[in-house]
Amino acid sequence: MRIPIANTKKQLTIIWFSGSGFLFALLLLQTIFGKYGTEAKDAWGLLLPTFMPTLSLIIGTLVVEAKASDNSEETVTVDRFFFQLSRFLSVAYLSTVILTILLSPFSKLSLLELIKLSNLWLAPFQGLVTAALGAFFFSKK
Repeated sequence: MRIPIANTKKQLTIIWFSGSGFLFALLLLQTIFGKYGTEAKDAWGLLLPTFMPTLSLIIGTLVVEAKASDNSEETVTVDRFFFQLSRFLSVAYLSTVILTILLSPFSKLSLLELIKLSNLWLAPFQGLVTAALGAFFFSKK
């Protein structure tokens, strides 16, 4: 089943910018209050890749589509399944990244060690999210 793309793009954009904005603000506050000490660059270097590539993909897609004047968003549709899969995986992924940071006080590892270790579960998860988003954007007709 196919659905109009206009609202779906907005939903995915809101999910990603809300989740990433929260992560950015959390990391900024933790840095300002000295949570990472002299290793702040390491923390930023580990966390930015969890959301920046996807934000770049979304922005790039929005810019390309804004420049294309031949397609009206009312007539362009996407596969409903790929949208729902992208939405679910996006929320689950961003929640996992956020929970990794918020639950760190309950871990025996330091926050930076936990962020480094989180690559084990976040990298494959991010690959699935990116694949789902790619399938969503390529399912346009």
